[in-house]
Amino acid sequence: MQRRNLFKLGLGSLGIMSTAELVHAQEPSESKTNKFDFIVIGAGAAGMAAAIEARSLGASVAVLEKALRPDGNTFYASGRLCGVGSRYQKETGDTLEKFVNDAWHETQGVGDKKVIEAFAKESGPSIDWLIDMGVPLTLKKGLPAPNLSRAFFMTTDGTTGGSILMRRLLKKAKDDGVKLFVNTKAFELITNPDGDVIGVKAKTPEGVKSFMAAKGVIIATGGFSANEEMRVMYMGPWAARLNLRGSMRNTGENILMTRPLGAKLVNMTEFYAGPIVPETHANPARVSNSAYGMIVGKDGKRCVDESLGQAIRSKLLPQVTPDNRTFIICDIKTNDEDNILTKLLDRFKRLNSPVYEANTIAELAKKAGINEKNLVASVKEFNEAIAKNKGSELEPPHNRKKPHPVSTAPFYAIPMSGGIAATFGGPKINEHAQVVDLDDVPIKGLYAAGNAAGGLWYAEDIPGCQITSGVAMGRIAARHAITGK
Repeated sequence: MQRRNLFKLGLGSLGIMSTAELVHAQEPSESKTNKFDFIVIGAGAAGMAAAIEARSLGASVAVLEKALRPDGNTFYASGRLCGVGSRYQKETGDTLEKFVNDAWHETQGVGDKKVIEAFAKESGPSIDWLIDMGVPLTLKKGLPAPNLSRAFFMTTDGTTGGSILMRRLLKKAKDDGVKLFVNTKAFELITNPDGDVIGVKAKTPEGVKSFMAAKGVIIATGGFSANEEMRVMYMGPWAARLNLRGSMRNTGENILMTRPLGAKLVNMTEFYAGPIVPETHANPARVSNSAYGMIVGKDGKRCVDESLGQAIRSKLLPQVTPDNRTFIICDIKTNDEDNILTKLLDRFKRLNSPVYEANTIAELAKKAGINEKNLVASVKEFNEAIAKNKGSELEPPHNRKKPHPVSTAPFYAIPMSGGIAATFGGPKINEHAQVVDLDDVPIKGLYAAGNAAGGLWYAEDIPGCQITSGVAMGRIAARHAITGK
């Protein structure tokens, strides 16, 4: 799907591009200095949650959004949330300790356990808070680990669940009197002689203005997934080949504004990844995550163990291929798994995203532009290994527990690239969402939440936790800034 079409679905169909009730932009003022209790940089889920929470505590709040309307990663998300301890989960048998341990395990033991615990404690109450706000979330029980009975799914009207979430947050903020300044790009934090953060400098259509904060500033700008220079700097040259799955607005302000203050940057190599067709934004995940098919490069050779998880596999593709261009090679038997192939073909057709079909592997290679000789040999080798239960001896290995050959015509080649959705690295926060310096001492007056913050996630998260942790840590930050608790 083209970004303009995604934007129509995510924002236009909600009326956000033209509905003043939702994007309640403030009128330009003559003053070069604006004074508030609490300043929020970024109008995504984390930022708006922080703004609403601070306003509920009696604070005057300004949200600075660099775009003409909010356009962060939340708008492109499915809207799944994940947590523990909500009023809907009392009979699930889950506990805070189990949730924290599972979340920490997903981070390979690198995530800050105190921060994970702070998020976990706030996750259930934050889900209740959103539902009370009118966000249409429904708990789904008995999912595979680690989601179990922790995932809440959005009831949608054809738009993305993330868009629905943002619409509710924007309306609540407007009703509560939060001031939203769009086309206002924060670029520098203002400090006093003691190094405490007391405000923000921002570029506006009327020139540079200062927004002073009596209680604190929270950075909720998202990460640096759309900043190729930063990706290469922190992850390596291969990261330039990653295709963007999320918002183009996530360009690293969380790093650019906090680094000069000596903030401790952590987990800068880490990001959430997934498959994508870059030209159309179509997502082949249902098939690539299934028990069917093999993944090859344009050279016709297998390039990755198909049994790896979606995020790990998607991170590897730009590293093991010269151009991050691969294909899922599968056959009609893929439909044995909940008709997923037909569903993908229908969806890709609506998005004008190509899928190649042929009655022989050689013909399929010609249609898709794949090396014919190598693809025929790769499929033959793959099928023989599967028949002998020797998939693990392939190079790369194929470790699916119940593998399936690619042997029943028609055959399909589905384009796929590794994509980056969100970065996990950034200024490290503590359990109060305060940004800390190199000695782990909080920088007074400075907070971060969502993908703008570092220290919470590494490698993976429990699906649905990124949005939930943004909302939860945003609320925690607001409470600490306004009340000190």
